[in-house]
Amino acid sequence: MSARWRYIIQESAKGLRRNPLMTIAVILSITVSLTLLGATLLLRDQIDLATDDWVDQVEVSIFLCDGQSCPEITEQQLDDLRSDLEAQPAVDEVHYESKEEAYERFQELFRDQENLLDIVEPDILPASFRVSLHNPDEFLIINEQFEEYPGVEDIVDQREILTQFLNFTRVVRNGAFAVAVIQLAAAALLIGNTILMSAFARREQTAIMRLVGASNWYIRLPFLMEAVITGIVGALVSWGLLYGVVPRVTDGLSREVLLMPFIGEAHVIAAGPPLLLAGFGIAAGSSIVALWFFKDS
Repeated sequence: MSARWRYIIQESAKGLRRNPLMTIAVILSITVSLTLLGATLLLRDQIDLATDDWVDQVEVSIFLCDGQSCPEITEQQLDDLRSDLEAQPAVDEVHYESKEEAYERFQELFRDQENLLDIVEPDILPASFRVSLHNPDEFLIINEQFEEYPGVEDIVDQREILTQFLNFTRVVRNGAFAVAVIQLAAAALLIGNTILMSAFARREQTAIMRLVGASNWYIRLPFLMEAVITGIVGALVSWGLLYGVVPRVTDGLSREVLLMPFIGEAHVIAAGPPLLLAGFGIAAGSSIVALWFFKDS
C-alpha cells in the first residue's frame, strides 16, 4: 500500500474515532432509512410474486339463481349452461360448485371467525360455476354471452377484487417509499453536517497541506472516505436486519396463508446490492456537496 493511501485511511479512521457519538448517529440514521427502503423493495417483490400467481388463478364466478332473488335454475338450464360454457373457446376449465360445497369452502376459509360462521346459513350461499379462462382479459366475452342466460343471477370477475387489493398495497408501498426518501434526505443532511464539523476541526491541518502543494481532492479524500464507510456500514446493518427478520416472518405467514406465495431469503439477498449502492451514493454525494461549500477545506 502506498504512503498516500496509508495516510488517507489513517486520517479517515481518526475522523471516525474523533466523534464516535456522531458516527453512531449517522450509521443509525442510514440504517433506519435503508431498512425502510429495503422493506419497500421487498414489498414490491411480494406484490409482484403474489400478483403473478393470482392472475394465473383468476376465475369468473357465475352465480346461479336459488329461488330467493330469481326463479331457481332447473336441471335442464344447468346442463345447457354447462355445455355452452365448455364449448366457449375462451374457457379453459369449468367447475360446478353446489350450495353444499360453497358452504364447506366458506367454513374452511373463515374457520377462525366464529361470529361470521354463526351468521351465515348453509342455504344463503348460491351454487355457481367457477370458470377459468385462457386469457383473464376475456371476461367481457363471458359476461356478454351468459349474463342473460336463464338461471344466471350474477357474473363476477375476480380481477375486480384483485385490483382493489393491489390498489391498497400500492398506496402502502408508495407511502413507505416516501417515508424512506424523507429518511434518506435526513441521513444525507446528517452526513453532510458531520463532514463539515470534521473539516472545520481540521481546518489548520488542511490549510498547511494546501500550502505544501496538496491537491484539493487529496485533502478531501479522508473526509469522503469517512462518509462512505458510515454509509456502507449502515447499509450492511440494514441488510442484516432484513435478512434476519423478513424470511422468518414470511415463513410463518406461508404456514398460515396457504393460497399465496411469499418471498424468501433469495429476495432479501437480491435486495442487498441496491441497499449498498444507495448507502454509498447517499454518503458520497452528501459529503462531496458539503466539502464543496466548505471554503476552508
